[in-house]
Amino acid sequence: MSTYNHLTLKDRECILLGVTLNDTYQVIAEKIGCSKATVSREIKRSGGRKAYSAVKAQENYQGRRLKSRRP
Repeated sequence: MSTYNHLTLKDRECILLGVTLNDTYQVIAEKIGCSKATVSREIKRSGGRKAYSAVKAQENYQGRRLKSRRP
């Protein structure tokens, strides 16, 4: 079984709060219990610090998840 977990909407909302408060990636990662690289990639793929949206990031994740499955 994999030790990796997907980010939840609650995790993404915590990331949004951290971005809004100008927290470092390390501080945000400690709050949600993942690596700072995960937080960095999540923010980068979802528009950066200025345009990050938790809801939009969750929608993008779900779309990517559905496309990765077998037809």
